[in-house]
Formats: sequence, structure tokens, C-alpha cells
Amino acid sequence: MKRLIALAAALLATLGTTLVSTPSTAGASTLPAWRDTALTWTNPLARDPRVVDLTYGAHPRYDRVVIHVRGAIPSGHINYARRFFFDGSGERVPIKGRSGLRIDLSPARAHTLAGASLYDGPRIARPRLDTLKALAFTGDFEGHVSFALALTHRADYRVFWLHHPQRLVIDVRHSR
Repeated sequence: MKRLIALAAALLATLGTTLVSTPSTAGASTLPAWRDTALTWTNPLARDPRVVDLTYGAHPRYDRVVIHVRGAIPSGHINYARRFFFDGSGERVPIKGRSGLRIDLSPARAHTLAGASLYDGPRIARPRLDTLKALAFTGDFEGHVSFALALTHRADYRVFWLHHPQRLVIDVRHSR
């Protein structure tokens, strides 16, 4: 019975969100289309997601950033930016690129209720991949967790999620 309830809850969580979802077993033909405009999605079932890590890597045609989450994938917004600032302090983030993406997840947190950090990923990294030049964890403030991705050019990107464990995936395309 518990398995049936868990399955029903997972199905409702998938249906209750507007983020384009791709199961981890999906082939490349089912990935979402590349885009070059801002993206906003909602997940009303995300009650207390915790952002715990960020990883990145290079692929032949794109660079990939993966944000690891405990709980449901939070609602979010991604937009292009050239300059980045730390949430709360407003200080400039010391990464640069010709373009970039700002990622804001909400509601989300990267700390325990006692205030200890849960986030084990890089605070600032400079992988210098084909498109992804640098990245930064820019905030865990007032129910928002945010990141900045500095890019070599204004790259098309796509967003989807994977399950078990929960991960938000952002691919940024190499030059056309």
C-alpha cells in the first residue's frame, strides 16, 4: 500500500508542474528544444526543496550543469545576464563572460533550519569548458537559491529534470 501511495504521489507531482520533465531513461530525441529566451516554471508541490550540490561537465555539443536537490524540484526562473551579484549583500560576483545565465530557484534553501550549510558544490568554479567559462553559487537568501553561469557567448540552452535522485539539468550549447 505504501508503494502505491508513493507512486500516486510521484504521478501527481509530475502532472502538477509546468516544467518540461524528461525521465532519466529518456533518449536524446525526447529532450526539450534549445531556447534563447528566459524561462520560468512552477512546481506548486515543492514545499521544502533543499539544494545540496552542483556538478558540471563537457559533452561534444554542449556543456552541462546539474543542480542536485533533495525533495521536489523547486519553481524557478532562468534569464540571460552579463553581470552577477550575490543575493543579500549585492556584492559583485567575480566571474565574467560575454554572456551568462542567472538561475533562481524558489522556494528553496541550501541550509538546515539551524542555519548550517547543506550545499556541497562549488562556490565559484572556472572550468573553462567550450561554452561554460565560470559559475558561482550566488545565494541562499529568503527562500531563494541562485546561481550564475558565465558563458563565452550568448548560448542557447535547455532545461529538464531527472529523478532518483532529483536533479535539475541545464545544458548550454556550444557555438553553432
